[in-house]
Amino acid sequence: TSGSGGTAALTTLSATRDKAERLRRQSEVLDTVARRVESTLQRGVTRLDSATTRLSRVLDLSSTLKMVLRLQFEARKVHGSGLDLEAMRYSGGSGGSGMVDLRDLTRAAASVAAMEELLSHPALTPSAGGGTIDVVEKLRPEAEAVAKSVRQAAAGLMDELQNAPTSSGTTTASLSRLGATLQVYFHLGELPDASWKAVASALSSAEKAGSQLFHPTGIKQMKESAQSEARALAEAETDGKSAKDGKDDSKSSSGGTTAMDARQRKKQTEAAYERLYRRKLREKRAAAASRWATGVADAASRVWNLHRVLARRNDPVTRKNFLEVVAESGVVPEEFRVAEKRLMEEMRRKEGGEGGAASDTDGSPWNRSNFSLFWMFWVQICVGLGGRIQRLLKYDSGSLVEDVAALYPAVRAASLEMVTELYDTMQMGLSSLDDTSAGGSSIGTGASGWNATGVMGGSAGLEDSVFLGWSGSGMDSDDHFSRADEAAGFFATNADAWTHVESSPGATGAGDASVGSGTRSGGATALATSSSTLAVFSSAEWTALHGGKGKSTYDDGNPMGLVPLQNSFLKESRKRLFAPLEFMFPEAVSVDENGVALPVLPTLPSRYDLAKLDSNVRDELALADPRQGGGDFSITTMISGNIVDMLHEFCSSARRSISDTGDDRVFDSRTGSATESMSHNLKVASVMSILASFIRNAPENTFIVPYRPAQSPQHEEAAHSCRMALLPALQEIESLVKTSILYPLCRALNRQMSTAIVKMHRGTYLQDSIDDGSQSSSFVQIHLTDLYDKIASTYLSQLPNEYASIVASTIATYSIYSFVSNAALIRPLGETSRLKLTQDLADFELALEQLVFKGGTSLSLSQIAGGKPYAELRAVRQLLFWNMLDDKKHSPAEVAKGLLREAWVKDVRPSTLFHFLFSFAPALLSSPHHFKRMDAGDYVGTLVKLDGSIDDGEASAWMTTMACCDAYQQRESVDGRVIEGDRRIGAILMILGPELLRRRRQ
Repeated sequence: TSGSGGTAALTTLSATRDKAERLRRQSEVLDTVARRVESTLQRGVTRLDSATTRLSRVLDLSSTLKMVLRLQFEARKVHGSGLDLEAMRYSGGSGGSGMVDLRDLTRAAASVAAMEELLSHPALTPSAGGGTIDVVEKLRPEAEAVAKSVRQAAAGLMDELQNAPTSSGTTTASLSRLGATLQVYFHLGELPDASWKAVASALSSAEKAGSQLFHPTGIKQMKESAQSEARALAEAETDGKSAKDGKDDSKSSSGGTTAMDARQRKKQTEAAYERLYRRKLREKRAAAASRWATGVADAASRVWNLHRVLARRNDPVTRKNFLEVVAESGVVPEEFRVAEKRLMEEMRRKEGGEGGAASDTDGSPWNRSNFSLFWMFWVQICVGLGGRIQRLLKYDSGSLVEDVAALYPAVRAASLEMVTELYDTMQMGLSSLDDTSAGGSSIGTGASGWNATGVMGGSAGLEDSVFLGWSGSGMDSDDHFSRADEAAGFFATNADAWTHVESSPGATGAGDASVGSGTRSGGATALATSSSTLAVFSSAEWTALHGGKGKSTYDDGNPMGLVPLQNSFLKESRKRLFAPLEFMFPEAVSVDENGVALPVLPTLPSRYDLAKLDSNVRDELALADPRQGGGDFSITTMISGNIVDMLHEFCSSARRSISDTGDDRVFDSRTGSATESMSHNLKVASVMSILASFIRNAPENTFIVPYRPAQSPQHEEAAHSCRMALLPALQEIESLVKTSILYPLCRALNRQMSTAIVKMHRGTYLQDSIDDGSQSSSFVQIHLTDLYDKIASTYLSQLPNEYASIVASTIATYSIYSFVSNAALIRPLGETSRLKLTQDLADFELALEQLVFKGGTSLSLSQIAGGKPYAELRAVRQLLFWNMLDDKKHSPAEVAKGLLREAWVKDVRPSTLFHFLFSFAPALLSSPHHFKRMDAGDYVGTLVKLDGSIDDGEASAWMTTMACCDAYQQRESVDGRVIEGDRRIGAILMILGPELLRRRRQ
């Protein structure tokens, strides 16, 4: 068994060895097959790679050959374009307008762009270790020369167009040439650089004009030239007068006479010199400002035309708008960085942000809807102008401040004319030349639908006749960025207009623009008409030139525009106006024999001082007159503001000089004459009246009187605006005089009148005194007439008419109300007493008429205080003879209704009617002043204030009347024996009171 087991194991091992051997031989066979297959595949791959390499070389050669052929084609096209390359090369671009055909130049530019692109290709560029292509290298110098010639021609055309004078106006040909030139730069890929270079050139010329005006040397030379010319003219004028006077040979030539003649000659020469010097200096400043404005306007017009063309032009092949190309390039020169920052701040503010400095971000923040070359240029001009003026004001420690500030009227007038002209140019550009532009139709497209501008190549802009008239859209007056859309209008003239997507939010069609919301003037003027002055003042250009809207200094601390010059002018004007105030109302000093200071009233200005002040005011206002001051009428309100401030200071000084008389120191109690303090205050009132008269007449004396009998709407408007601007000062003067002088005087005089009127309660109208004839004269003649005459002679005669009329009106109003209220309290009032009172009312009216007449007013007594006091005075006469109570059968309600139906009831105060009815009442019904335990005069004082007001006392009188009626009812219930008097009065009063008060409230 063991032997058989060993044999089996040996057999299995042998079989396994044989099997492994077979597998080894099979793997060798397979390995041989794999090597054969790999060798076969490798030979195929090698052959394929070799073929592919040869094919790639063929393709590269073919592509190079194509580029060479294209290069030769473009070169032949340039040579066959008709351009005189030699002349262009040697002329350096000058005189290009007469030597270069713009069509040929545009085609040449396209070819040059293609040639430069081909020559810059790596296949045609000689490598460091490789060879060169003879054909390409032969064409390379020629292509570079052609490119140089084209660039020189384009630069010459651009310089010619930018340097051409714009005084004759912008023509269609010049704008078309500008568009073609920009097309050349677009082909050359240099459109942003060329555009910014043109804008920088315009900025340089504008700053040059500013440096000539705002320069220390120029200002000094201007002054010296005016002095020398004025001196020569003054001496010539004096010599002419001397020669004319020298014809009289009979005059003696003694030494004294010769000396007098020399002094007189010198005086005349100096007077003529001062007059001529001011005129010459004004003319020099106006001429210099005009030259500056002309230079800035010329530069601004060139930039505006450039921006218009960029906004209107599209490349006919790529459909790219030129302004978009410039905006998206992100290239802003360093000299325009400040303007870019300001515009970014403005854009963020309009978008609802807080504003502030614009931070640098990746990529350009500008696009066609918010980018404007013109506004970059204009804001940079304003920034540079503000900085230049500020530096000039600080020159030599401010030694030229006065001379620089004096430039502002002329500069403002010139800048207003400049902005007006520029505004009109813009509005002219916005007006459409063809009504078919509405709805997107092309301007210049005939009935056949053919567009004259063409669609191919560089000739697209040569027949472009639309650059003089655009379709516009409404815009906000302070929207700087709307200028881009304003210039772009509606792309209705190019062949690709129907494919262009308008990104401007304001472009809705020319038809909407012509009847839309209007222009920067607020929608008040039409696009086709010239702008008005108001539209110019509200325009964004004017706003930026004067420091921006409510912001004259930005975060960088630099001023903008004419703000520093304006502030300096106002400061110097204020200094000149305030100079005379130093000598107004000086404090007087007095001492007694012991050297102790005594209180003395301040010295008041003389009429000469006030005339000098008036002369200063008119001289300052004359600066706004173009003929007299060389300025502009628009600064009238500005100067008037300084005058108002000066008058405010004058009023403050006058207020300090007024003596505080109080109500008890107005007149001397012994003599009745005015006290020294009151006389001083009356003189102050006269001073203020003279000053108010001067200020009131200053606008007319400055702007209208010098030109009569001629009439000018501009002068009338300037006088009106000045009058309105000075109105606060006149109101302050009137308020000062009223509150500090007139009202205290009126209160004191009314208190005196109250003391005299209340004497009527001393038995004047008692029946016994009338019957025995103890008083032959009326109460008014005895107690009031002389008092009114004394008031008129003592106080009203010393006051000016406008102030005397106020005092007289106030006294008359108070006297009427006080007399009527006191008369209504008289009790008992019999028939004879009523006749006596009626006579006194007539005498009282006559005395008041005389007082009002002496007050100098043209109003009658019936017109004072709206006629209400006089109406009550007349109604009281009818009230005295009202007899409805004689019929004892009428009930209280019937009596009350009958009384309310009377026509004169509406003119009588309720308190007057209440108190009058008390005269018919029984003795148990106490009078109101007796009920309140007051004197009749004191009680009337609660009804009528010393200033003549009566509204506060009526409610109090009704409350007192009700209390009296309640007390009467209690007394009557205890003691019903009523011997005399009408018992119905209490009930009548309770019925009348509410109704009368209701009517008065209504």
